[in-house]
Amino acid sequence: MPADTPPPPDDAPVRRLGRVGRTWRLAAAGTGLVVLVVAQLIPPSTLDTNDWFPLGSLSQYAFAGDPNGVVASSGVVGVTADGTEVSVWLDQMGIGVGHAEIEAQVDRIVADPSLLQDVADAYAWRFPDRAPLVEVRLERTTTQLHDGKPTADRSTEVLATWDVEDAGGSGTGSTDGTGSAHEGAGS
Repeated sequence: MPADTPPPPDDAPVRRLGRVGRTWRLAAAGTGLVVLVVAQLIPPSTLDTNDWFPLGSLSQYAFAGDPNGVVASSGVVGVTADGTEVSVWLDQMGIGVGHAEIEAQVDRIVADPSLLQDVADAYAWRFPDRAPLVEVRLERTTTQLHDGKPTADRSTEVLATWDVEDAGGSGTGSTDGTGSAHEGAGS
């Protein structure tokens, strides 16, 4: 309420919502509720995606994880020319690519490590004052849980490696799972 508008008197009449207004609000609320309920009833295999959030299946919240199981998380590590390893931040404040986006593309990156060139390019663009990356690795860290808490039992596996393309456009990569080499775009 603007400062120059006097407050309403205590005996001001209460305005009730009319029949049309009540009907419109009930219809809108009912439609929203029907959409949310139907979205939960669609088989998860057909709608198991974040693209429909918040209308997708919430199956990710439906089951508890094994408190003595393992947690696997993928990440990206860069290496500078002097051998310094740099953890590449996977969020909007880092290279602008979210962690979930990399996790969703692990199989593609393993099959084609040249996709890691985009990570190196984003890093160079976002952090021009830092040493450039000469190598980028996709790694998976697996942590053992005990009673739902992480233990010291942790391992890291390199899934794919990419030698960053130089100005000439050449780069090489490998997938540690198969040992096969992949040539860069300019080779």
